[in-house]
Amino acid sequence: MSSSHAARPSGLERVADLSEAAFVSKYLVGNRPVIITGAMRGWKALETWRPEALRRRFGNERVQVYGDLFRLAAISSLGEYLERYFDQPTKKSASVPYLRWYCHLTNDERVPWADEIFNKISDEWERPAFFPSHSFVLPYCAQSDSIDPTRNWFPARGLFISARGARTRLHADPWASDAVLCQVYGRKEFVMYDPSQARHLTANGKTVDIEAPDVALFPSYSEARPAFQDTLEPGEIVLVPAGWLHHFNSVSDSVSVTWNFVHSSRLQEFLRYLVRGPGETELKQLGYAYSGSR
Repeated sequence: MSSSHAARPSGLERVADLSEAAFVSKYLVGNRPVIITGAMRGWKALETWRPEALRRRFGNERVQVYGDLFRLAAISSLGEYLERYFDQPTKKSASVPYLRWYCHLTNDERVPWADEIFNKISDEWERPAFFPSHSFVLPYCAQSDSIDPTRNWFPARGLFISARGARTRLHADPWASDAVLCQVYGRKEFVMYDPSQARHLTANGKTVDIEAPDVALFPSYSEARPAFQDTLEPGEIVLVPAGWLHHFNSVSDSVSVTWNFVHSSRLQEFLRYLVRGPGETELKQLGYAYSGSR
């Protein structure tokens, strides 16, 4: 991953056997990214979500194929995407799309959502031990209840299936939410910027492409300092905290599972986000999240 900055950012902290209490108090409340190792031990998905296995089981399923910044490029079949882009040499001159198979975010039925697929694969992965089972603002879950991303809806829960050379350009996630990404197969290189760096990286509703920065649109980009640069390995899980800008490159063919959430420990930050006024798309997605129509 190229960068114009002279000082190379450090690797991200790695923690094994992280407790739920430490995950909440140190990393969620502290708005601090971390890589958790060892939390995917025993997942059948480490075998059953390999590309060929997914092709055999779900190759005819319709999927969403995206450009490098959440731009829907095509509706294809999983088999067609894997056949065209996986196990291919990297083409530096060509843009490689990625597949993100979301569960429902709106009531738009024109999109091939992945809810039925997640029902079929629910026994092949587990809620990581560090991840809370209750007390969420988004999706709502009271302290007396329980919720599990393997079986219950979470915003932006989806499978990332990306060929070597695919990238997700620099962005911060919506809804003032945190996100976890579990790397099942292959490797992803990433860079993260603290939210304080947004003044150098965003302008007029746009975010800089750090691999080809437009210095006219982002004149202070050279002053931005990435906090972390690292490579996520199979079996590792990364927490991307709310407001952190992040850019991911697939350095090999890759399969990941991800979801977003707002824990009750971050309620005040979520309320401040609502007061600032989310955009129309995010409001529509929040309306769906709280509508009970899932």
